Amino acid sequence: MQDKKTQQQRPKKLSRFLPLFILLIFILFALALGARVKNEKSRLLEEKSNAMVQERPPVNVVVQEMVPTLLRDRLNLPGMVEPWESLNILAEVRGMVEEVLVEEGDHVNQGDLIARLDTSDYENTKNSIRASYNLAVTNLKRLSGLHDQEIIAQAEYDSKKAEVESLEADLAIAELQLERCYIRSSISGIVNELPAKKGLYLAVGDPVATVLDIDRLKIIVGIPETDVDAVRRIDRFEVIIEALQNKKISGAKHFLAVAPESQAQVYRLELEVSNTSGEILPGMFARVEIIKEEFPEALAIPLYAVISRDNKHFVFLEEDNVAKLQEIKLGILDGWHIQITGGLAPGQRVIVVGQRSVDTEQRLNVVKKVTNPAEIAR
Repeated sequence: MQDKKTQQQRPKKLSRFLPLFILLIFILFALALGARVKNEKSRLLEEKSNAMVQERPPVNVVVQEMVPTLLRDRLNLPGMVEPWESLNILAEVRGMVEEVLVEEGDHVNQGDLIARLDTSDYENTKNSIRASYNLAVTNLKRLSGLHDQEIIAQAEYDSKKAEVESLEADLAIAELQLERCYIRSSISGIVNELPAKKGLYLAVGDPVATVLDIDRLKIIVGIPETDVDAVRRIDRFEVIIEALQNKKISGAKHFLAVAPESQAQVYRLELEVSNTSGEILPGMFARVEIIKEEFPEALAIPLYAVISRDNKHFVFLEEDNVAKLQEIKLGILDGWHIQITGGLAPGQRVIVVGQRSVDTEQRLNVVKKVTNPAEIAR
């Protein structure tokens, strides 16, 4: 009786799971069908893409063959020309200008006379002090014998001796004042300014002339703090004077400041340049080229040949007249050439003209091949 009841329950259990089983089979079938459709779709898209590439006519391009070359990591900074030395000559004594012996633009040597003040008052003062000094010396000599014989007191002798020494000092001052009436240049250079005029009364400290030493010049450059360490190791620099048709000269490092001069955090660099011809003038604008590092065997391409996508950099290569996309790594920029530090090897051919018009696997027509980008426009 029990067995018969059990046999009746089994068909009921099977009929309960049958719909689930059918549903599972249907799901598996749908997944398999979907995967097949997806694969077929991808295959059709790929075939369509290849067909479109093959159907498109070849794109005319110019390629550059990768050849190692010299690259320089360089700075190009503005600078200003200053005289090697600028001397403002001031009056050291007061008096009327009696004679001016130079003109603006004249070259003077160290010690040359610039102007002369009226000396009459200073000569009279000197002569008066000299007369008093001579009398005091005579009196001291007469008292010296009496002092040796102990006829006069020591105090009287000491007083006369002090008087002689005081007058001697006054005489030296008077001679110095008289000498300062003859105003001289303490450096060699060009008279750039000459405010002193004949008949003009000068007080102490009034300007007489400005003399500039321009046989040598300083080129003043502000160095960013990030480049100070590189500049510290360099002794000579190339300087371009734009006002003289971009004349190139060599400058030697004279001084590099140990502290910045402003909130811009730039350090003062002074370069020494020779100017015996006098062609370069103070105030001219200069550009200073600072070569921080050289790469003698670098691979480089024009910057415009690089294609950037999602913070990555690519170029198109030409291989058997077909375009290939290649990821690269960039280095320093030298002018409009960019260093390639990874992704390229010597001998490979990079598309440098027409790269914006090609796709991967695009057929190409190489109209020109160069090894130097400067040849592209020829």
